[in-house]
Amino acid sequence: MMEPRDNLDWPRVADELGERFDVDCIESSVRGRLKAGRNNRLLVACSGGADSVFMLCLFAARRAELGLELHVAHYNHRWRGEASQQDEDFVRGITEGLKLPFYFEKRPENEAAFTETTARSLRLDFLRKVAREADCPFIAFGHQLDDILETQLQRLARGVGTEGLAAPRPVAEFSGQPTHLRPLLHLRSGDIRMTLNAVGIPWREDGSNEDTSIARNMLRHEVIPDLIEALDRDPSTGAARSRQLLEEDACALDLLARERMPEAFSSEERLSRVDLCALPRALMRRALVAWLNAHELTESFSASAMDMLIDSLLSQRRTWKQSAGASFICSDKKSIWVEEEEEGEAALQHVQFEPGETVVLSSGYLIESDLQTLDEKKRDAILCGRIDPSFEATLILPSEESLHVRGWRPGDRFTPLGSPGAKKLKDWFIDRGIPRKERKRLPVVTTASGEVIWVPGFPPADRYKINRDTKQALRLTYRPRNPR
Repeated sequence: MMEPRDNLDWPRVADELGERFDVDCIESSVRGRLKAGRNNRLLVACSGGADSVFMLCLFAARRAELGLELHVAHYNHRWRGEASQQDEDFVRGITEGLKLPFYFEKRPENEAAFTETTARSLRLDFLRKVAREADCPFIAFGHQLDDILETQLQRLARGVGTEGLAAPRPVAEFSGQPTHLRPLLHLRSGDIRMTLNAVGIPWREDGSNEDTSIARNMLRHEVIPDLIEALDRDPSTGAARSRQLLEEDACALDLLARERMPEAFSSEERLSRVDLCALPRALMRRALVAWLNAHELTESFSASAMDMLIDSLLSQRRTWKQSAGASFICSDKKSIWVEEEEEGEAALQHVQFEPGETVVLSSGYLIESDLQTLDEKKRDAILCGRIDPSFEATLILPSEESLHVRGWRPGDRFTPLGSPGAKKLKDWFIDRGIPRKERKRLPVVTTASGEVIWVPGFPPADRYKINRDTKQALRLTYRPRNPR
């Protein structure tokens, strides 16, 4: 690793890297997807490490040839104090040198992100949010060939199938989310670093990557070297080929399942148990996963729960009911369907209130409202985002005299502050990963005409945002009635 320099000519070194790696060196399926796209705004996720810096410089050198509009995002986990801030500053310096838009976010103080899984989730949420705001249909990640074996070993321990072992894919699509691209999956980590050194491109090293108490680091530094010695060959290239073959198999099985049972890949209320049981078990599993996903129940189903569901369908039992989070999967001898839990516990009563009043919700929470005169300090705190939207919102007072609070209803639409436009509340809930049961408990604050102005966990409606000239505002807070 070279020491980062403030005066580095980033366009020059990026072009030098581009001379060594032409556009054909980008993974073929990624290259094909980018060339076929109509909207080629690409969000590059850059940590400051060697792989993502290499990727950013390669795209910068080849953006004209690919017709790309590049945007760069960095998530600061704040794991390593000053070193984490230096990572952020380093990536900012690259984007300034290359004259690219830069987006960044720091982990909030109250977020417990000190696990690899939680950290990855926080970063992904941030990247997807930025991609939506910047209208980027693609997010590029710096995974390279050596990451494949590490991922496969971790997933084998969990007992995944072809879909899981085919990851990370060079092109990964998600319903309602930007497509993930991994243009370096065919390149070795050592080759990437050698090239960066050769053209004088520095990068940042994450000291936590040496911590072998973290499973992935243990695999990289101890398990895989022992495996190489035991096998007398490098298994990473074999793992990469297996990943590709497994992806081919997974795509074929998915296509067959769609052909044999297309209704499972939609939001159909019921599926034929007879038709499901006529499928090979692998296709049956795929159809059920797709159907559960359409009903937003995938996260409520563990691997063992899925095995139990399949076994129950294939058994001689005529009727049964299996828990799935806040819902149940039910079956008789002909059909399988989703049954919601009783609404009584979760449903919120519709209440009308005036600004300045407090509403006691049936969930045991309060919605408090009061009119505030904003001084410069309060206004700055709101405009700078120092208000936690989970519990508080400050907005311009709607013109209607009364406000209403109720539970979420199908068809509700909302345009939170900073969003590109309105969409269904259900879709916002899905984007934020809010469980189905919790959605039923969240209050929806509306105007008398039914316009949604706030839902706890989101910023207030964009239409009612305050500005530098706002003198008086409505403050809404959401809290337990009897906090512990």
